[in-house]
Amino acid sequence: MTPAAERVAAACRVLGRLGLTREPAGHISMLLDDGTVAVKARGPSESGLRFAGAEDVVVVDRDGTLLSGGPGLTAPQELAIHLAVYRARPDVTSVAHVHPLMPVLFGICDVPLLPVIGAYDPYALRLLARGVPTFERSVLVTTPSLGDEVAAVLGASAACLMRGHGVTTVGASPEEAALNVIKLSDLAELNYLARQLGEPRQIDTAEREAIVGTGRTRPELIDSAWRFYRRLADEKAEER
Repeated sequence: MTPAAERVAAACRVLGRLGLTREPAGHISMLLDDGTVAVKARGPSESGLRFAGAEDVVVVDRDGTLLSGGPGLTAPQELAIHLAVYRARPDVTSVAHVHPLMPVLFGICDVPLLPVIGAYDPYALRLLARGVPTFERSVLVTTPSLGDEVAAVLGASAACLMRGHGVTTVGASPEEAALNVIKLSDLAELNYLARQLGEPRQIDTAEREAIVGTGRTRPELIDSAWRFYRRLADEKAEER
């Protein structure tokens, strides 16, 4: 299997082992240099995200036609999300679609995610500063037109909620797309817990702007955070 397939599978395993999706639901993809797409497969012989290996990744063309993959595997039903985002966003080379509980709750209840943290987690604050819109439909995104609707709602953001469904995040790599899921979920949990204590206070606007800066987290910080979550996920796997 290719290094790209292993990277996609590793990102799936991290999200699965951190409990950020349900059962086998969800998938991560990576745009390859030749314009094809490696994506976590579905099918009778698939492994769930928690146990995904490179053998669970298939390759499709930009129209969704299966080019390669193991027996009993095919592209996920919601491949349309990935293909539409790649059409709309030349800056994106990876897409993640999963079903984390806390962000889903905020979408269900129409409760906004507030900038309640600063230096506690600048990455999460930058993610929020780029905007976290909500795709208002709860349907399976199985057609190009529905995929285009999701991509339009996502816009220039790195993440969007999908009402009663899940989330879609994007990045310049499978690691960044998966990390954006983790940070979005952390932000939702912080907002939820803060509301149990009282009315959350947003951090000062000037301080927020100083922390956000350019709006993007430096690649070396993404790499460092990802190494941590890879190791954490591996430890969780060993505990089972």
